[in-house]
Amino acid sequence: MSFKIHFREIFIMALILLVSQVKAQNNEAGNHPPSPIPIEIFMGSESWTSQIVMDKKFHGSNKFGFFGLSYLKANYDNDQFLQESTNLAMLKYDVLKRFSVLSGAMFNSHWGFRPYAGAQYAYHSKIFMGFVNSGFHLTETKNFETIAMLEYRPVIKDQWSLYTRAQGMYSQNTVDGMHDRSHFYGRVGVSYKAFSFGAAYNYDCYGPNKLTDNQFGVFISTLL
Repeated sequence: MSFKIHFREIFIMALILLVSQVKAQNNEAGNHPPSPIPIEIFMGSESWTSQIVMDKKFHGSNKFGFFGLSYLKANYDNDQFLQESTNLAMLKYDVLKRFSVLSGAMFNSHWGFRPYAGAQYAYHSKIFMGFVNSGFHLTETKNFETIAMLEYRPVIKDQWSLYTRAQGMYSQNTVDGMHDRSHFYGRVGVSYKAFSFGAAYNYDCYGPNKLTDNQFGVFISTLL
């Protein structure tokens, strides 16, 4: 079997394990509320994307946890260069409050499977969620990659709140010193209970020649 199949199976198994742990954790009295899992769908002028982010502690552990991100981009015209799937699965260990070390793997439909090691700073509250991950792809290119997300949802009235999010990523091949992949995604809208919707902007940049794809559209998301 290929690395592609192995990684997908491992990632699915990790998700199942994570869900079972979260359910067990919610049934225990006295635990802190778990951090939410944001799921989003973006519909732009030329493509459709989906994203899910997980950042959870393992049941019964104050130090060990799991960080996962799954992203899918589908171009309406089936332009292969603009079709993309990315999956991250990381074990994390808290070194200090809100600061963790990460180790795991990632799979991208363009370049395949890569082991990864790095660090994370994360913060979660009722109206704010944010994290910054930085680390290296442990392959011949030795890409240094940073991904960050900030989400802010202050209350407007009753169950309604403002929804804003900024997300960015930059990956550079450290062997040749060239840009590899980057993006910036912006969201502005409103939330009702766990659901959010509004206007969206996606900027994607590919390769050393920095070919770009800019799209405006709408998004809808929810918290699990």
